[in-house]
Amino acid sequence: MRGIILVGHGSREPYNKDVITYFANRLKEKYEYVGYAFMQINTPSIKDALLEAVNKGVKEIVVQPVFLTRGIHVDYDIPEILNMPPGVKKAILEYSGKKIRVFLGEPIGRDDRLLEILIDRIEEALKD
Repeated sequence: MRGIILVGHGSREPYNKDVITYFANRLKEKYEYVGYAFMQINTPSIKDALLEAVNKGVKEIVVQPVFLTRGIHVDYDIPEILNMPPGVKKAILEYSGKKIRVFLGEPIGRDDRLLEILIDRIEEALKD
């Protein structure tokens, strides 16, 4: 089975977790298994989310950061948590005594599809 784990930053503000869980729930329409995790403050952690996925029979998983840009978390922290060297985007790893193929996705980054959202937010701000 293939799966996805969305990784958010985490925050004391509930909106952060709400956004990540919203995306996870929407992705369940497309993928067999979808989970989510957070770098800090919120739960589950990345390790806990991976263990849950493995225990549910996931054999391949994409760990997808829901970050706009690259940074310490994307380039170093997440790979370290996954036991992947920096710069490596796929590996066969062992969790809970089971081997799983892990793919590390890129952050959202420069994408013209976001421009429409930015324009909408700018226009909304000008209306107030």
